[in-house]
Amino acid sequence: MADVVAILREEEKALEKRLYALQAAIEALEGGVTKAVKRSKGKMSAATKRKLSIAAKARWAKVKKG
Repeated sequence: MADVVAILREEEKALEKRLYALQAAIEALEGGVTKAVKRSKGKMSAATKRKLSIAAKARWAKVKKG
């Protein structure tokens, strides 16, 4: 069971990276301003993860609503 959870966590991380890339591409095509973000290989703090999670949930709620 722990192996399944680990696999799902890895898939979640991969999907988050793809989502970030897609959002950047969409903003670029729409003429929005994007920030060049250099990703470090360090771990994110819990506060940063929470902020990203809240932002992603808000974006998806907006997409599902419209």
